[in-house]
Amino acid sequence: MLRIGFIIPSSKQNYEPFRNQPLVALYLFSILEEQFGERVRLSMIDLRGIKEDSILYYIPENDIFLYSVATPDFNEISSVVKTLRSIYSKAKHIAGGPHINIFPEQSRIIFDAIVLGEGEESIGKIINDILTSNLKPIYRQEKSVNLDTYPYPYRKYLPKAAIVNTGLLDGDYLSLRGTAVIFSRGCPFNCYFCANKNLNFGPVRYRSPKLVTEEIEYLKREYQIEALAIKDDNSIPFDRQFARKFLEAIGRTGVKWRGQSRANGIDSDMVKLAREAGCTDIAIGIESVFPKVLKLVNKKIDLEKAKDYIRLLNETGIGVRLHFIIGLPGEDDDVVEQTLNFIDESNPRSVLLSLFCPMPGCEIYESPESFGIKLDDSMNWDKYLTAFGRFDKNELPNMVFEYNEVTPWGRGRSKKRIIENCIELQSILRERGLNF
Repeated sequence: MLRIGFIIPSSKQNYEPFRNQPLVALYLFSILEEQFGERVRLSMIDLRGIKEDSILYYIPENDIFLYSVATPDFNEISSVVKTLRSIYSKAKHIAGGPHINIFPEQSRIIFDAIVLGEGEESIGKIINDILTSNLKPIYRQEKSVNLDTYPYPYRKYLPKAAIVNTGLLDGDYLSLRGTAVIFSRGCPFNCYFCANKNLNFGPVRYRSPKLVTEEIEYLKREYQIEALAIKDDNSIPFDRQFARKFLEAIGRTGVKWRGQSRANGIDSDMVKLAREAGCTDIAIGIESVFPKVLKLVNKKIDLEKAKDYIRLLNETGIGVRLHFIIGLPGEDDDVVEQTLNFIDESNPRSVLLSLFCPMPGCEIYESPESFGIKLDDSMNWDKYLTAFGRFDKNELPNMVFEYNEVTPWGRGRSKKRIIENCIELQSILRERGLNF
């Protein structure tokens, strides 16, 4: 029997690491179980919340260690691999994920094999190749995946306490037992600050409404789930015909849920249907209150239409969470005042404030000079973070870049000024109880 352990990093950068389940790991384990059955023993090695100097005490011996690597976790995972090699010298280390796809050459030095593209087909090939002593250094899946071909992620590989949370929804629904799900892959837009644009691996794809209902009923049956945090980029699909079937599939289960949607392009019928299907809250990525900033970063939304959409949601009884990013190219000096004006007019239930960080994979990271940016070239990936001071006023922001004094779009803001703006606005949001 082949022993396979999937290592979930400590997520030390997250204030509440258990609010988001490791859906990629659960999904791949579900595929391996279906393909290999009793020929493999699968163990989820969940390091969330574990202090870095204690991590190794929680990792048992396995023949294969799997990793899905995001940029902020790269240094931690690299250190874990190095140490495990000295303890379990025969084990193989296999990695995929966003950072691996962006830096394959750097990653090949650390891992025995890396996965490029989507991993559903590659993961089975890797296990078969290990069983036949024919492991290759790179596995590349060229075509995009039909999500209906594979099972939804079983959650049995983790304790129930690591799957079920309360507090996912607000107000009357605060105490409901909830968990995270994702029913689609990809986003049709190309925002220059977003690192996911190179990782969509094809068109936007949703699971069929039938399988959406099946997964939710499974969660209700096995975990008594009453609430969902839907992690899709667009939980109200743009195709009205499909959106109706999709939302009705969720509605049939009777759960309450929150999700996110585009600021423009969702009509009143779909909003009403989302409400009838159990939607209590929708997050909207406004990002900036300045049209020139939105143009510079290719965020193709109309702020006036966004305000109309927010009003529609509020009138329909769906709460609104707004997302803003401080420090984007072209931002004016009065960003705090103007953002607060937008918030006051919109009356959201909560606000998620981020500090701009050009993550590897996004257009701004790939072409910083086009935006008047100088990146920190130390590759200290631990510092590539976006959220600071949401719940802890002593958690101060840091930046991995700075603007040139003169940029293609005008005068560059100093690091000091951007950080001061972030701290001030986050402080006001905490005082108002709006921070998310």
